[in-house]
Amino acid sequence: MFSSNRPLSLFCLLAGLAGCAPAIDLPPPATPLPARFESQDRAAPAVPAQAIDRWWLLFGDAQLDGLIETALARSTSARSAYFRIREARAIYDQSVASTWPTGNIAASATAQDNNILSGRDVTGQGGRSNSYAASFSPSWELDLFGRLANVREGAAFDYEAAAFDYHASLMVLAADVGTTLFQARAIAVQLADARETLRIAEDLAASAQLGLAHGLVAGGDAARLESDVGNARAEVTRLEASLRATKRSLLVLVGRPDEPTDSLPIEAVLAPPPAIPAAAPGELLIRRPDVRAAQARLEAAAAGVEVDRLNLFPRLTLNASGGLSRTTGPFGVDVGFWSLGAGLAMPVLDRPRLMAQLRMSEARGNQAVVSYESAVQTAFREAENALTATAANRARLVDLDRATDRARYAFDAARKGYGLGLTDLTTLLQSERAWLATRTSYTAAKAQALTDTVSAFRALGGGWSTETPAFIPGQTPLHLPVAR
Repeated sequence: MFSSNRPLSLFCLLAGLAGCAPAIDLPPPATPLPARFESQDRAAPAVPAQAIDRWWLLFGDAQLDGLIETALARSTSARSAYFRIREARAIYDQSVASTWPTGNIAASATAQDNNILSGRDVTGQGGRSNSYAASFSPSWELDLFGRLANVREGAAFDYEAAAFDYHASLMVLAADVGTTLFQARAIAVQLADARETLRIAEDLAASAQLGLAHGLVAGGDAARLESDVGNARAEVTRLEASLRATKRSLLVLVGRPDEPTDSLPIEAVLAPPPAIPAAAPGELLIRRPDVRAAQARLEAAAAGVEVDRLNLFPRLTLNASGGLSRTTGPFGVDVGFWSLGAGLAMPVLDRPRLMAQLRMSEARGNQAVVSYESAVQTAFREAENALTATAANRARLVDLDRATDRARYAFDAARKGYGLGLTDLTTLLQSERAWLATRTSYTAAKAQALTDTVSAFRALGGGWSTETPAFIPGQTPLHLPVAR
């Protein structure tokens, strides 16, 4: 009776020793967020989440739509992100497969020839014989305490984190395309303004030369106006080069690096940006893929801590084997065999190393908690600052629009007065430079309003959707997991 209970007693003893492994609970992350953004426009429109997923459609800009869609399919960033998520899926499958039963099929064949070199073969051992054997030996670790379940759960959360990293990379790519396009258009507007400035400078210089020929304009004044022509022409050259460089950057960004810059028309137009939709800070926990990735990594770290804790517990493994063998020859025989057994193992001498591993996992788990808190704080800071910038841009554009109109009016009046001899050259040039400076500031502000709006959509988590599979042309679409 005592002998039959010995395995059970041994198991209870091992489980009791493993019970000394301390239970570890990671601290909950502290993510305090206000109910609303300070800079959020109270009259901001409410739009469906699907519209924020593809924020570029809110601009009503066909060129922007086409460039972003092309970039998401063809750019090196999108292709690299696709293969990273394929790698993450393979790692997940490998981790899950490691928790299921294992087993190998073995087969062998042997040919043997025994020649009796002396004496008589009275035992029948001489002659040729063949041996064949095949066996299957599976092994299965029973998940007594949930270690394998935690391994699978940790692998699933790691894959989810990789999926959110994929979405985050495409979100950044879409924002970069929008920002670069609006920067190119701002340069195109500046180039058009510079060409107008050059034309005005040439007209003034021509008038001065005519006045100089009739003794109505001093030679110094004519020289100053000729100098302005040279400066204006140099600015046109600089902006032309800058526009070509920006167009090349945009072509590379969208995966069209081999095309000439002339294939990418850039209009000298800066349309007003769309209104930023209403949002609450708490939505960042769901909308931002980087926050979701940090959350998934926190869950994976918690599962890893539990796995390392359960490594201190005993493991029960079932082992089986079965097969057939055949031998031909004088004493040929066919044999079938099977076996079934169980093994119980628990670390003893290795316990200090496993305890150190557990402490290391706990430290990593606490790091994941802090990383999640940091991701939430960063998301809130970026969103709040982006909304602050867009709100400031609205007021700034109104002021600069009015200032540009007044500066142009003052310059036109000074130019007319100079032509009638009522205004001196210094006054004319001062009014011209004031107008040019104000116009440049206004153009820069309009471009900044557009790029800040793109940044706001990105900061609010726009530009991706959990329903969008990972896909690039020529590859199989990969449906990504949705966080639980």
